[in-house]
Amino acid sequence: MNNHTSNTERMRYFIEQVQEKGRFELIEGLVRPDFRNHTVEPGQPADRAGIGETTAAMHQAFSGLRIKIVHCVGDGDLVATHKMFRGRHTGPWFGLRPSGNPVEFRVMDLVRFQDGQWAEHWAVADGVSLLRQTGALG
Repeated sequence: MNNHTSNTERMRYFIEQVQEKGRFELIEGLVRPDFRNHTVEPGQPADRAGIGETTAAMHQAFSGLRIKIVHCVGDGDLVATHKMFRGRHTGPWFGLRPSGNPVEFRVMDLVRFQDGQWAEHWAVADGVSLLRQTGALG
């Protein structure tokens, strides 16, 4: 990524390369060392290392993971995304045993960039829909 790349383009690159393809080696260059995730689940690290851990856990839990960017909009140092995650629940996810079911769930993110890197993150995920699809909810 160069200095002429917009934060929106950086966000799309992060989603496609890190989250979807699992290219964890890119995290160090795309995320600040002092990064903070403001919406982690209990027990998850809120720092840069937590991004890799959460992404790896998703790839272990959901085989064939694909992420569709529905919306990606930026305003200055803030970028918001609306994403659709799809895969098959074939591994453990936050204590849920694999169901083998196909799953599809939405996530909305807000990321603040600083000097072209992620500095802060907030998210809202459709966890109830995911729990229903895995069979954890009736």
